Amino acid sequence: MKAADTTLCISPDWRLRYDGNRLVVYKFSIEEVQWMSPSFRDAIALTLFDGHTDLQTVTERFAKILGCPLDKAQKAMQEIIAAYLLSDLKILADTRSLAGREWIACEPAHLKLSGKAYQQKKRLDAPLSLLLMPCNTCDTDCIYCYAERKPVRRNEHLTVSRWKELIDEAAAAEIRIATFSGGDPVRYPGILSIIDRLISREFIFSMTTKAHVLLPFASRLLDMGFGQRDFQVSIDAWSDGLADHMVKRPGYKAIAVDSIRNLLRRGIRVRTNSVCTPLNLHDVPNLLMNLAKLGVRKSSIAVYGRSLFRHDDALFLSEEQIAWLRERVDAVRQQFPDYEIKFNGATIDYNAIPEEEKNRRWKERAHCSGGSSSMTICADGRVILCEQMPQEEQYSAGNVKTQGLIEVWNSDRMKALAFPPKERFIGTVCEDCEEFDECHYDYGYCFRDALNAYGTVFGPPPNCPKAPESPRFA
Repeated sequence: MKAADTTLCISPDWRLRYDGNRLVVYKFSIEEVQWMSPSFRDAIALTLFDGHTDLQTVTERFAKILGCPLDKAQKAMQEIIAAYLLSDLKILADTRSLAGREWIACEPAHLKLSGKAYQQKKRLDAPLSLLLMPCNTCDTDCIYCYAERKPVRRNEHLTVSRWKELIDEAAAAEIRIATFSGGDPVRYPGILSIIDRLISREFIFSMTTKAHVLLPFASRLLDMGFGQRDFQVSIDAWSDGLADHMVKRPGYKAIAVDSIRNLLRRGIRVRTNSVCTPLNLHDVPNLLMNLAKLGVRKSSIAVYGRSLFRHDDALFLSEEQIAWLRERVDAVRQQFPDYEIKFNGATIDYNAIPEEEKNRRWKERAHCSGGSSSMTICADGRVILCEQMPQEEQYSAGNVKTQGLIEVWNSDRMKALAFPPKERFIGTVCEDCEEFDECHYDYGYCFRDALNAYGTVFGPPPNCPKAPESPRFA
């Protein structure tokens, strides 16, 4: 790599954000929560990669800012490039490799940060993403639904104007990622106004629905600049009767297909999601084939999983059924190579996992983002840590009807919910665990799964190697 001929930038897949007196690097994605706080040295270097200045000049500026010899700066720059450009993370990119993709430069760190006070604390001063639940109502009553769907009176819903204010508050705090859940967000009367505000504030977000998307609605999306964002339509089978039975709505298959066609006619990119149970297992490959022929280019297949609010063991797939489906999904991929199908089906029974394997998975587990990097806003303004938690006062961090977004995020109540003190875990295996701080503050323990397995959030999640026996989860 010749320094004089190389121009680097932050990859378009990542973003930089100042969080108090530190820099945060995060994945700019609605599907993957990943963030880190680099060292002060690395922060200085990363913000100098503006996509216009060659590597040699960047290195010279780097040396001047840090007040170190050029040879020392060059050695440090080699380490930084190895960590951020050549590693699997690919946070840095060579502008010549981007094929027209745009990137965003960041104000140089030495103008914003103080080295002496630089902090790499665990929790963010503002979340990276929001999960929005404008309403809890649906046109369907899916047999596999995991949502609480708590009734909310019309006069208790957040108003459209308040939702728009919240989006403005988020944008001011440099929050640019949102997802929708519920309930069906399309059932909310002011959903188009909310979408329009998200677009105008340059959010990335996805929509999901089982409602009937008519052509005028799709046209409005196009006019607002919905662009290359995904609009997800959920459908679980191609057989009319089976598709209708899965969501308990007569005629649903026809509604879903018409929604897909209406969106595609207006140039809106459609993806689908399907939940697989023994009932629709053998119809899913046929569903994928027909979706590909319709023009869908992204689909996700999820296996049925346990929920807090309604559950049926009979809907679990066996390992043999998952293996059968995986083979058929691979066959569809081969036939339609431009069709992206996401399927990571697996049974989840923590009691059946050997101890050594359970320990390995525990160390490699995903980090929980609830209260750490994301927050969920319910239809009535209540803020909770996870969309699958009960919408009750004991699990609420505040209410954005009367409080500001960042006010709730940094409240003592939010911190106590996301990181409860050790004394709340007396009588559990967490009480004397040497890994308590790492588990809670570094990873974020899964309070949702703890509640689902044992009826309390003040205990271990069932995937913990020290956890008691738990029910099957998928």
